Amino acid sequence: MIRKILKQHLTQAIQEAGFKNGEPQILPTVDSKFGDYYSSVALKLAKANSSQNAGTIAKSIVAKLSKNGDLFSASIALNSFINFTLSDKFVQNQVQVIRKAGASYGSSKTGKGKKARVEFVSANPTGPLHIGNARGGPLGDTIANVLEFSGHEVLREYINNDRGNQVYEFGKTLAAKAGFIKVDADELTYRGEYTDGLAQKVKKEIGKTEKIKEEAIIQKAGEIGTTLLHKDIISDTNSIGIRFDEVVNESDLQKRLAPILKDLESRGLLEKHDGAIWFLLGEKFDKDRDAVVVKSDGSYTYFATDIVYHKEKFDSGADLIIDVFGSNTSGHVPKLQALVEAFGFDNQRLKILLYQFVQVKRGNEVIKMSKRAGNFVTAREIIDEVGADAFRFFLLMYDPSTHMDFDLEKAKKENSENPVYYVQYAHARANSILEKAQAEGFELKNLGDSEVSLLKEPQERDLIIDLIRFPELIEDISENLAVHLLTSYSMGLADKFHKYYEKVRVMGEEKETSKARLTLIMAVKTVLHNALQLMGISTPEHMEKRA
Repeated sequence: MIRKILKQHLTQAIQEAGFKNGEPQILPTVDSKFGDYYSSVALKLAKANSSQNAGTIAKSIVAKLSKNGDLFSASIALNSFINFTLSDKFVQNQVQVIRKAGASYGSSKTGKGKKARVEFVSANPTGPLHIGNARGGPLGDTIANVLEFSGHEVLREYINNDRGNQVYEFGKTLAAKAGFIKVDADELTYRGEYTDGLAQKVKKEIGKTEKIKEEAIIQKAGEIGTTLLHKDIISDTNSIGIRFDEVVNESDLQKRLAPILKDLESRGLLEKHDGAIWFLLGEKFDKDRDAVVVKSDGSYTYFATDIVYHKEKFDSGADLIIDVFGSNTSGHVPKLQALVEAFGFDNQRLKILLYQFVQVKRGNEVIKMSKRAGNFVTAREIIDEVGADAFRFFLLMYDPSTHMDFDLEKAKKENSENPVYYVQYAHARANSILEKAQAEGFELKNLGDSEVSLLKEPQERDLIIDLIRFPELIEDISENLAVHLLTSYSMGLADKFHKYYEKVRVMGEEKETSKARLTLIMAVKTVLHNALQLMGISTPEHMEKRA
């Protein structure tokens, strides 16, 4: 990657200029008049060396930069930033690099030999998968895709929460609606039409109940209902291309919990208060900070499950453990971090990504609930209405830490107002141009000998610079997990490509010029394809253009 090469040259120049601790950061410029990349390292060094101003430092560094006209040139901006402009020859040649790399362009071996585990969705099986939980699906899956593309061995995992008070209350609702027990409707926790259909299935499976105690009926109803809903949830995630490598039941984890709790107790990390057993985050008990592990009635909490599961994750030898959780579990984060430290593991191996709520809209109308679900909008309703591609892309578009609006009307449009359509159409358009060229006698397999030095238009250089930055983006995401940047990158690239094709003729020019431009279009198609694939979105080769 050119960013890495520039950093090496700049680091050497800093050392030769006599400065220490000058770890430079190379960033892409927003405006090409300031070059293609820049570094503010001179300002950083000026703060540490008050005897020299940033401008003087920048000049001394640039003077030591090795002269490499075939690769880049350097200049100093008025704000003392060091700007790098890549040579036209280097930029043009990258088109062939991308063409040759194809589907592997942007991949790397930075994660080779490393294992990563990504837990996501893990929705409670007491209701259909709703849009809030579903946001974690494309996030977790895309993170896993990027890590695999970067060389990691990745395990996608899901916890099925088949234990707990919510399962008991769910069983009570189903048992009541099946006519097995008498409970006032106002006392039922779960509502919505989905419980009516489930109750009938529960009734059919349980059959006669004359010899079964009420508590046993409730327990059995809860088990049947959560099993059926868990299957529906996994079916919903499958429909948007998510496949879990491992699904772990909370009930199975609880069976392995006793010896681990005994170990924590022996180290003074568990204390009993008010009949419950608590995990201590500090030296002294604090009920507002510490976490209940075993309730006063003897049942385990969800955090107890996390104790055994996270210990097993770390014990598995995973180098990177990623939890993708809803923001309503933010209070859980410091407890997990304290747990990791208590076991003596490196907290740097644990990354927790929290995502905010989703508001569903139809134009200006906010949709607050589903008739089927009762008090939330289901993922299945949205997938059926807008399709899997729009579902994934829209949920990926925003920084997970921000609340988002999911506009159903926009997601269904087949024009430039719909971002996923706009990106997919760019891919299909590039493919159509290549197919047309082949029909007119251009041998696409022979584009390796095209004269890319003929790519001299400003729009062409601008396009190629964007393509060059794709591997750098993937490297950054593999570290910061900011997968929403893939959507903004692909939208920006699609926009530049559409505008390029509308202004610059590809066919009908001198043959060598057309070949060079076809090679560029093949490179654009390659990068769009790779970006969409990482997001789990299809790459159609033919689409109709709509107004």
